[in-house]
Amino acid sequence: MSTYIFTDTTADFAEELKGEFKDFEILPLSFSLNDEPFDNITKTLPIEEFYSRVEAGAKTSTSMTATYYVEERLRKALDAGKDVFVDCVSSQISGQLNGVESVVRKLKSEYPERRIEALDTRLASGGEGMHCYMVLKKRDAGASFDELVEYANDLTFHISSYFTCSDLKHLARLGRCSTAAAFVGTILKMMPILYVNPLGKLIVIRKVISRKKAIKAIFDKMEEKFKNMGSESKVFITHANCIDDAKFLASLIKEKYNKDAIVSFIGPVVGGHTSSGCLALFFSTEDRIDPEDPERF
Repeated sequence: MSTYIFTDTTADFAEELKGEFKDFEILPLSFSLNDEPFDNITKTLPIEEFYSRVEAGAKTSTSMTATYYVEERLRKALDAGKDVFVDCVSSQISGQLNGVESVVRKLKSEYPERRIEALDTRLASGGEGMHCYMVLKKRDAGASFDELVEYANDLTFHISSYFTCSDLKHLARLGRCSTAAAFVGTILKMMPILYVNPLGKLIVIRKVISRKKAIKAIFDKMEEKFKNMGSESKVFITHANCIDDAKFLASLIKEKYNKDAIVSFIGPVVGGHTSSGCLALFFSTEDRIDPEDPERF
């Protein structure tokens, strides 16, 4: 029996990769701009317009996928004779997993002959997208459902995620640093370097002066921790309307590793929290723990 795989819009799954896979679907989280709702089903917004409005000062908010919609989509796959696996954004960042798991519990009781599982990837944006991509490739290589679940669980600890933002104000909004620290950092043009730890928490590990040094810093992290798994090993870059920075980072990777990074936009759900100027790098690694983690994970 084949497995139908779901992820969600926080994965920022690259458009160029979507056509590679059958029995694959992205569950839509919704967002709003100045209280105007976009459900990403019947109403959405071009990503360039989204960032244009955000840069003009639009207030953003986001919501999880409605459980009735999750149930509708999973039930459709089950009724088609598929098992179901759901790759979810980190539970430390979003409540999406809780809603999905409530649906999974209900459907397990209704379809006892089927395999249905949801996984906390402990990742977001391109990290979640990279995780889902590799799970899809594993499925298409012939993995059984049990093999797929075991692989997906282990994989969460072997994808590194590093970010930088254009300023600290949005980190203060997310509770990642104090308002005072954000104010001082912005005046001094400090650029934060963040990573997603093995629990799925977004952690500030360093601050540097200048955008170029910030980009170089996340590339340096890749040099420290990258585990090249051969021709199938992908590198993902996502960006919040800063394509030139993404291209520069991709050029460093190409020069060092002769790899073409998969570059895509940070979508409006994640972008509603990071705002413009966020740049993120995702790659395979032996382990995700960063030695600079101030929480001493």
